[in-house]
Amino acid sequence: MGRTDNAELINTLLDAAETVVERQGIANLTLEAVAAEARLSKGGLLYHFPSKDRLVEALVARSAADWRQCFNDGYERAAAGPGRMARALLEHCLSDAQGWTTELRRSSSACFAALAQNPKLMQPMRDVYAELHRRVADDGLPPGVGEAVAAAIDGLWLYWVLGLAEVNQDLVVRVRGALEQLLAQSLPAGKKPVPRKAPAATRQKKPKKGLPS
Repeated sequence: MGRTDNAELINTLLDAAETVVERQGIANLTLEAVAAEARLSKGGLLYHFPSKDRLVEALVARSAADWRQCFNDGYERAAAGPGRMARALLEHCLSDAQGWTTELRRSSSACFAALAQNPKLMQPMRDVYAELHRRVADDGLPPGVGEAVAAAIDGLWLYWVLGLAEVNQDLVVRVRGALEQLLAQSLPAGKKPVPRKAPAATRQKKPKKGLPS
């Protein structure tokens, strides 16, 4: 089996584990249930994940890596200047409630599975959040402002994942507007974000001004 095929199989197994948690609950996340959902023998599953701890650890690691990739990509797209990381979070997480998909909710089950199985397995996600909060704190904003943005987004996420309150487009727009206002009021005078230039290959040349007649 090639490296690509192996990676695809591992992702299939992790998808199956998330599906088991979503359909049957964390208490029913067993190696037998995951193997059945993936239509693989238990021996085949054990070859990749010799214990339930290793399976849950891989779930958390994948979820953590996806989250790191998301906020890094958002940061690269955001305009330079104070609050760049906070603005990247707003743009990525609070642009459209339609982006909060069933697949995203299902992948969130990794963290809850880890807490139920063994809280130590949450370490990959803790590491990613530690990195994110270091960057938010060192974002050129007054103390606590960037952290308030991150905490508000996490609060909405918990509302949505746990079904504590409806998260719809109206709520997303209201919360984003309030947080953007907070950021704007926190920026030092004359320190507006600088839009990033498009790559040279796609940047259009400005038309030359016509000569005076």
